[in-house]
Amino acid sequence: MHMHIWTLTLAIHIAASSTLFYSIESQLEAFQVKTERVQEREVYLFAVDGKRRPYSYINEEGTLTGFEIDFINQVCSVAGKLCYTILAEYQECIFTDRSLDYAGRGLMARWFDGCPGYAITIDRLNEFDFTLPYLDGIATFTVIPGNPSGFDPDSDDYSDFIIVHLSGAPTNEPCLRRLKKRFGKVLIAQDLPEAKAVLLNKTADVLFSPRRKIDGLETLPARFRCDINGAGIMLKKGSNVATWWDPAFTKFYSSGAYAKLCVEASEKYKANISCLNSLSEALKLHPYQSPPQSSAEPDKLWTFVVSGRIAPYSYLNDEGRLVGFTKDFLDRVCKKAGKKCTLLLAEVSECTVRKGELLYPGRGLMEGWFDACTGYFDTYDRDNSWDFTLPYLVSYASFYVAIGNPSRFNPDLDDYSKYTIVYAETAITNAHCLNRLHKKYGKLVVVPDRSDAINMLLNRTADAWFTKDDGAPAIEKLPQQLHCENVGTSIMTKKGGELPLWWNKVFQEFYTSGEYNAFCREKGREFQTKFPCLPEPTWSVQQQGL
Repeated sequence: MHMHIWTLTLAIHIAASSTLFYSIESQLEAFQVKTERVQEREVYLFAVDGKRRPYSYINEEGTLTGFEIDFINQVCSVAGKLCYTILAEYQECIFTDRSLDYAGRGLMARWFDGCPGYAITIDRLNEFDFTLPYLDGIATFTVIPGNPSGFDPDSDDYSDFIIVHLSGAPTNEPCLRRLKKRFGKVLIAQDLPEAKAVLLNKTADVLFSPRRKIDGLETLPARFRCDINGAGIMLKKGSNVATWWDPAFTKFYSSGAYAKLCVEASEKYKANISCLNSLSEALKLHPYQSPPQSSAEPDKLWTFVVSGRIAPYSYLNDEGRLVGFTKDFLDRVCKKAGKKCTLLLAEVSECTVRKGELLYPGRGLMEGWFDACTGYFDTYDRDNSWDFTLPYLVSYASFYVAIGNPSRFNPDLDDYSKYTIVYAETAITNAHCLNRLHKKYGKLVVVPDRSDAINMLLNRTADAWFTKDDGAPAIEKLPQQLHCENVGTSIMTKKGGELPLWWNKVFQEFYTSGEYNAFCREKGREFQTKFPCLPEPTWSVQQQGL
């Protein structure tokens, strides 16, 4: 009896081992096929956050699924491309900081090639490229059930209400301006649960979002558009993805496969999919020019960045377009050089980071997210880690004091020891500059930004603010002008970068011809500002290499 039991048990183990071996053998075979496919052609990765049911979400079995997963697979099949859709936090694609949207680390560092399902907007086109749209867009206002604050979306003035929007969403401040709405306080929520929480605890009155319905809240019936012509795949500037995606999608759409997929997905995922009614109609709304299709190797796109917060040099206008002196200046020099250039937004920390009195190159510049950072001063401490172009504006450092200069601070003194001096942590008007100016000093206070420095003057905790800034309100600028840098404002590049090699030659020709100064005066009239232009070219200036 025991022998029979042992024999049966052995048979079961053999069968189980055989099944296990077969399973592993099958997986190895599939892995080999997959490896051969990857080796055959380039792989494209698209990133979703997995939280957008029915477009891209994790199902009960843990598999990433949804309309966009099916859609990407089918278009890539038409294009003959090998594509995968992966998970990434949405902040790796785009995020909002103090009302401005910036490209996320994942997209800029090429962790993946694109982010599906993003609305094509005027302000996003400053920073990103896009494929053709494949989803319709919408913007709505959502409130607590019953709308206790009485918010009316059709009003032109939202000033009495606190609005919240999602970080990185197209329903942002530039969109409100394009809709010609007046508004007051705007909050930014990092995700939908946070947005719902600030509504329910009445910290905000209304949520501005691209959602048609939010559980537990009331979405008002009024419908708006923040997008130009719908939503597509958001790409890094200069990406080649649209050059093969757009023809493949157009073919997919024209064949009727797109409409069929939309119907099937609605049934499969038991939800309405915001498919386009007509691709041609979507493009008529505002024709979007995708990158030109060419089999030739494209010219290098030289990418420059600004923070977008310094008007009139670089800022977003009321429509959300990046404008200003810097953009026009780059366009002019690049055109003369025959180079393809674009100006993008990036936070200052992607260019330079200060820790104490030491300056370090930022992640974005060092990892090649872009080629150069505009509007930086060539100083001794920066020369340690960066290269610079020739200067294109003159700049000076100065001191601000409280109205009437109550501490009787005198910049002409050699000894500032009895005064408290404040400066911003990323400024070049720092201790190193004071040392180069041969000034003795006592207490120095480093603050995060200019508003903190101004407050210290106003509350008398500092005697003077050492800065390159101009036009600060409620305080007084002393007339003395000092130099912390080599002449003025330049373009900063990674050490050993190629950009100064062609830029300096073209800029020198631009300057010595007299065109630069004519351009600078013209921009002064256009932006109603007296820009600190370089002096008119003379023999002595030309001898200095300017």
